[in-house]
Amino acid sequence: MKVEDSKSLVFRVGSEEYGVHITQVVSIERMQEITSFPNRPPHVLGFTTVRNIVIPVIDMRTALIGNTIGANETSRIIIVMVKEQEIGLIVDAATDVIDILPESIQHPDLMMQTREISYLKGVSKLESRLIILLDIEKLLEDTTNLDELKNIKDSL
Repeated sequence: MKVEDSKSLVFRVGSEEYGVHITQVVSIERMQEITSFPNRPPHVLGFTTVRNIVIPVIDMRTALIGNTIGANETSRIIIVMVKEQEIGLIVDAATDVIDILPESIQHPDLMMQTREISYLKGVSKLESRLIILLDIEKLLEDTTNLDELKNIKDSL
C-alpha cells in the first residue's frame, strides 16, 4: 500500500501519537456533554450536538487500547466524516497538523507478523516522534456498527 504525501492531524491517546488524514477531519471541538444510550459497545459513549447536528461519539482510548481514563482539560472531540456521517472521536489531545512524507512511513506488514490490522496505514518516524497512521474509516468499520449508529441517531 502506497501512502501519498499528506497532511495529517496528529492526536494523542495515552502515550501514543496517531495521525489521521486531514481530509477526513471536519473540526476539533472542546469536550461537551454526551448523552448515553443503552446496549452500546463500551467504546461508543453516546451522542452529542455540534453545530445543531447530532453526532455519535467514540472513545478512542477504549477503541485503540482497551481502557479509559476520562476526559480532562486537554481532551478534544475530533469530528471526522466517515461514510457520509459525522462521528466524534474523543482523544486525550489534538496536537498538530503535519506533512507526512512517504519515505518516513514503515508499512504495517513489516511490523505485524501475527495478524492483520486493516486500519493501520503505517508508522511514520519524524525526528524523535513515532506517529501511528490510521485509516479512520476502516478503524470505525472494524470496531463499530456505523449503520446501527446512524439508525439510532436518525430515530432521535
